[in-house]
Formats: sequence, C-alpha cells, structure tokens
Amino acid sequence: MKSAIYYLFIIGILSGCGSSGSSTPEKEIPVVPPSLIEIPVTGIPVDLGSFDPAPTVDAGGGVWMSYSQVSLDGSGLKLIETRLASSLDAGDSWTDQGLSINPAAAFTIGPDTVAWAQEVSRLVYNPFASGAGADPWIILWHRYLSILSGSETLRLFDNGWIGMKSGNSVMTLGNERKLFTGALYNAANNSTIGPPEVALDTLDPALADCVAFTEPGVLPKSSGIYISLLCATAAPPGKIILLRCDHHMNNCGYLGALIDGSEAALLDSGYDNFSASELVSVNGEDYLIVTPSEATIYRGCAIYRIRDLDQASIEREGGSAKATAVFEAHGDFNGACGYVEGLTGSGVMISEAFTTSVPVFRLFTTDYNF
Repeated sequence: MKSAIYYLFIIGILSGCGSSGSSTPEKEIPVVPPSLIEIPVTGIPVDLGSFDPAPTVDAGGGVWMSYSQVSLDGSGLKLIETRLASSLDAGDSWTDQGLSINPAAAFTIGPDTVAWAQEVSRLVYNPFASGAGADPWIILWHRYLSILSGSETLRLFDNGWIGMKSGNSVMTLGNERKLFTGALYNAANNSTIGPPEVALDTLDPALADCVAFTEPGVLPKSSGIYISLLCATAAPPGKIILLRCDHHMNNCGYLGALIDGSEAALLDSGYDNFSASELVSVNGEDYLIVTPSEATIYRGCAIYRIRDLDQASIEREGGSAKATAVFEAHGDFNGACGYVEGLTGSGVMISEAFTTSVPVFRLFTTDYNF
C-alpha cells in the first residue's frame, strides 16, 4: 500500500473522471425534462440506494439489469457491489435476483480499512456468441480499491482495472478476468488474478495519456463486441474511446475517440467533460449515450447517433458533435443513463444522487424510447 498522501494525489489527478462524420440539419434537438417517477428495486435492503443501470434483453425477451448497490459498512466505509435484477414490466420496476455478481466487503491492510469497489457495470446478452462458440452473457465493470480516510471514502484508481466475467447463464457467470488497465496501474496488483490482459495505454499511441479507464459501454455485433470507455487523463478533460474485440473478448483493437470531453461545452458553457458512456442499438441505428459533467458533477445525459462504428464516428454538423436528444440536469447530481431496445416501460433509465436525503442513490424513468 502506498501512502495516504499519494492516494490524495491520485484523486486529484482523476477528479475529471467520474474521427468525424457529417450530417445536415434535420430538426431541433429534443430536450427531455426530468422525471419524478422513481424506479423501485425490490428484494434487497435499500441501504444507500441503487445507481448505474445496465439493462439488457435475452433471447426469449427477458429483461435483465446489472446495477451498482451502495451500502455503508460499520466502519463508515462506503461499499459498492454489482448486483443482478430482472423486470417483468419493461423497466418500470425491478426485482433483485439475490445475486451479488461482484461482492464488496471491508477488510484491512495494515492500519487501513479498505474494500474493492465494484461499480459502473455493463451487462449484455450477446446474440452473436453461439456462432463464434463464445459465452452469450458478458459483464464488464470497474474494480478498484477504496480506503477509509477519517469519515471519507477515497478511491484508489491506481489499484484498479476493468474486470470481465462471462457465462452461458446470467445466474452463473465465470471467474473474473483482469481485462484492461491504464497507465496509472500499480503492478503490485498483479498478485490479484494476475497481470492485465491488455494494458490499454500501450495498445495505441492515442491512448498513451490515459491514466485509467472506466465506465464501459458494450455493444455486440456480428463483427465483434464494441466497447466504449472513458479515458481519464492527468489533465482533464478526457475522451470517450471505442474498441472492438472478438466475441471471446480477445484480440481487441482501438478504433478511435467517439467524442472529446471538451465537446461537453457545446451543450452548456459550464460543462467540461463527459462520463458514463453507453452504447445502444435501436431500430438498426447505433447510439452513444454520455453524461456531461461540470467540475465532476453529473448534469444529465446526451445521446449521439453513431454514423460509423468502425470509424468511431458520431453525427456532426459543421464539425461539431450533434446530439440527438438531451436529458436535462436535475437536482444535485444526475446522469449515468441506461437503455436497451425493448425497455418500453421506463424508457431510458437515469440515475440521480441526493445529498440531503436517503436513499442517496436512485433510478428514474424518462419515458424516452428514441
């Protein structure tokens, strides 16, 4: 373990975390007002609440979701685990399945109380897997160490990676793979699982300044699995980058940057970065969903049509990123949207955090279905 001073330095570096196409003007960008309809997640104690919805639909039309559940350890350390839920009403309500895909529990290293945070997951059912002899269920998430400092929970991103599990059943996913790391990765963590499969900062020169990667979006296609990630840099803003891997999540290649964090200012002059990427396909069209931020505070969501996945190209007008829809900022902190075609009950799901009430973390409907 490194010193607490170093950890605070790392937090400062990553405080910004949390190719082009063309088009002609078509219509005014719809602005989606905030919803006051909360999405319940039953079957689990509320604790501090739920965040980061990642819905998917299986071959039989069943609707599933991985999500982050936040609780408070007796020590005061915040715990974040990845859990599984299902919905029988197209996303209007969810029932936890009693399965912690990635558990979180406090433990000690020397005098420090720590835990593995397991958050910002993306669960997908891959309908193209069988043709490649691959597992149809895949989940990616960000695993990193957190530490209790006084009454605060600090995030130690140098001790973290993008993890992955897969399986034939959503209820029986296999062992974790340490899939991706950034330039900040502490090799002492090779004692857990082993070294990373891909040090993404060395995959392409364009990724060399990415100190950490987080918030994966995952979109299966016949040609492979496309993965969006926030590339967090030492000097924000970062950028949302795109990879393509084969159906076994091997042989990954860099396709380009979908959007730069500086382009958030096109939505509002106060916005300075993008976070929480999501990839979705609706009616044969592919989309990127991101959360604009203002000094690390989430400010809603924005949707961009992808013109060409393999060129990492989104729709632009006059060279500037052109949003298809914008979800208004609301309350203290909102964004981290999730969607899958068939989520007709809730529409796009949006997360919100409350600083003065509990549960702190909640999910809301938008009724927006593209």
